[in-house]
Amino acid sequence: MGNNEYEIRKSEELGRYLVAARDLAPDDVVLTELPLVYGPKSMPDPEALMPCVGCYKPIFTDVGERCSRCGWPVCSGNCPGLKDPLHHGVECEILSARPECVLDNMADYYRHDALLPLRCALLQYTDDDKWKKLLELQSHMECRVPGTDAYDEADEFTVKYLMNVFINKIDKNVKNKYLNLISGELLHKICGIIDTNALEIRLPNGSELNALYATTCMMEHSCVPNTKHLFNTSGKDVKDKYKITVKVVVPINKGDHVATMYSHALWGTQARRQHLKDTKYFSCKCIRCSDPTELGTYLSAMKCFGDDKGPCDGIHLPEDPLDEETDWACNKCTVKVNNSQINILISEMGEEVENVQMMGGSVNMLENVLCRLSTFLHPNHYHLYSIKHSLIQLYGRQSSYMSEEILDKKIKMCKDLIFITKTLDPGNARLSLYSAILHHELHSALVLKSKKATKDGSLRTVDEIRPLIDEAKLSIEAALSSLKDDVEETSGKKLHEVIEKSRLDFVNYCESKNINI
Repeated sequence: MGNNEYEIRKSEELGRYLVAARDLAPDDVVLTELPLVYGPKSMPDPEALMPCVGCYKPIFTDVGERCSRCGWPVCSGNCPGLKDPLHHGVECEILSARPECVLDNMADYYRHDALLPLRCALLQYTDDDKWKKLLELQSHMECRVPGTDAYDEADEFTVKYLMNVFINKIDKNVKNKYLNLISGELLHKICGIIDTNALEIRLPNGSELNALYATTCMMEHSCVPNTKHLFNTSGKDVKDKYKITVKVVVPINKGDHVATMYSHALWGTQARRQHLKDTKYFSCKCIRCSDPTELGTYLSAMKCFGDDKGPCDGIHLPEDPLDEETDWACNKCTVKVNNSQINILISEMGEEVENVQMMGGSVNMLENVLCRLSTFLHPNHYHLYSIKHSLIQLYGRQSSYMSEEILDKKIKMCKDLIFITKTLDPGNARLSLYSAILHHELHSALVLKSKKATKDGSLRTVDEIRPLIDEAKLSIEAALSSLKDDVEETSGKKLHEVIEKSRLDFVNYCESKNINI
């Protein structure tokens, strides 16, 4: 079973998974497929904005129009999605069991996160083939028993909401027609399938969807993924709406596992593994998780805590990164620290970093936090990466932070972060925007430094700044290359426009100085 690019295999440990059926090169397409089902996510502030149930366009919660049958917020009574069975067409029959509208507690009254589980259940009426494929997906119900957070949350916010407010109130004939197999137990299984397998799609209008894909969902996780996926959100061809394309980003040999990533590439090993255990119910043992140094990046490493005589210049690393209770040992002296101490410290530091970022930290604030945390953390630690990533976007922007010393500091920071980013994500599967920003900021610092190497508006010598110019050219090209798969996505498109403007400014600057590039 399979196609030219992949084969589906099965094992006790992994369940179903994909392997390469032949040698695959970067940019090869592993697979494309349409979603089995999709539905809107709640917006960050649902009391202010909600997605239209027909087209997912954000609408003002308190003044928007309502569907004439079920009362749910819509962009317009003429929205084509209201009659589309893939959008609102069928579910409206169920939701109209509660036709009254309200203007208070809207987020609790209209729970958009509950629409995807309902649409999944309705597949038994709308598409029997998709319904069978849906039920084949992993739900991990053995881990989602009553009393667990996952079960209780699904029970309160989805299952009881759908059953008590809508399904139990619909006419028996309607229920038999659309939801013949419905039960609270089935809805819990559907919630498990969604939590385990759903992929998030960001739409150009700012809304987000969750979608389920029958084959893509079989790809296993790796913290160093060899593929990336793209969604068709342009809407140019309705038949291809939300189609996923899985592309190769680094060479995959025949027989190698085809992998994606379900966590954040810039979290440390313990944070990633805990997130995967909590949300996907497995303990990652990939090449990165198994390596205490995280492929030589030291992204989770701490500086030596020391003993009574003080710290040495060594670093603390987990003795066994796959053991949640592991001790952290210094690589140069005999000092060990237990895992709980490390966790408390990292958690406190994380809150500090988050607070300064949320406040839109100034250079002074960020530098103070960087200096304080650098006492305890390896220079490459992921908390410091976050602060440095913010700082490089501030250095060189204001006259007080444009000295040669500051520019040299920025250039070093950019190169350090590029090394980490490239090592952890060599194919730009997950960190393409980070990579583009880093290369762009490196370019900006190099150009500024080259401009400072002029006197009275004329060059000292072209040869003197040639290395800066050549490196700046490579950096801007690398920034644009990082975004080659992201220009259709809103944030990628905006960043691409900014970087392209910098490239044109750079070309004009070089021409004005008769510098050949």
